[in-house]
Amino acid sequence: MSLDRPVINSGVPHSARIWNYWLGGKDCYEIDRQVGDEIRRANPQIVDIARAQRAFLRRAVTHLAAEAGLRQFLDVGTGLPTADNTHEVAQRVARDARIVYVDHDPVVLAHANALLSGAPEGATAFVDADLRDPDTILEHAARTLDFSRPVGLILLGVAAHLPGETAYDVVARLVDALPSGS
Repeated sequence: MSLDRPVINSGVPHSARIWNYWLGGKDCYEIDRQVGDEIRRANPQIVDIARAQRAFLRRAVTHLAAEAGLRQFLDVGTGLPTADNTHEVAQRVARDARIVYVDHDPVVLAHANALLSGAPEGATAFVDADLRDPDTILEHAARTLDFSRPVGLILLGVAAHLPGETAYDVVARLVDALPSGS
C-alpha cells in the first residue's frame, strides 16, 4: 500500500510519539515529552508498563520463533519503530521470518519505511489499515504471509482502543483466519 508521508504537527502531542518517548525512542517532540511526563506524574507506573510490554514482545516473539518454530508474524497496531521491533527480534532467531506490520495512524505511516528494513532472507511489509477492518488486513497481509502456515498474531496495546463487542469480533475474525499452530 502507499506509504505517502502525511504532514506531522510537532506542536500537538501524539500517543504513538509519547509511547516512543517512554520506550527511550528518538521519534518524539518536546510536546510529546512534556505530555508524557505529565501522564507519568498522574500514573507513575506508565513508563514501566510501556517497557514491560516491549520486554513481553521480545520474549513472546523470541519464544515463538525459537521454540515454536514460527516464521510468520502479523503485528497489528504496530506503533512507531523503536528498539526491538517484531522483525528485528524474529529475524535474529530466524533470518527467513516474514513480518507484516499493520497500522493506520498517520504518524506511524510517516515512519513505516523504518519497519521495512529486515533481513534479506525474510520479508517485512507494512499495511495501512484500521484494526476495525480485519478483512482488509488479512487480504493485504496475504501478499507477504502464507496463511496455510502458522502465524504469530500480535495485538499489543491496540484491542483496548475498540469498544467491547467490536474488539471481540475483530480479534475473533483475525484468529479464525489463522491455521492451526498459530
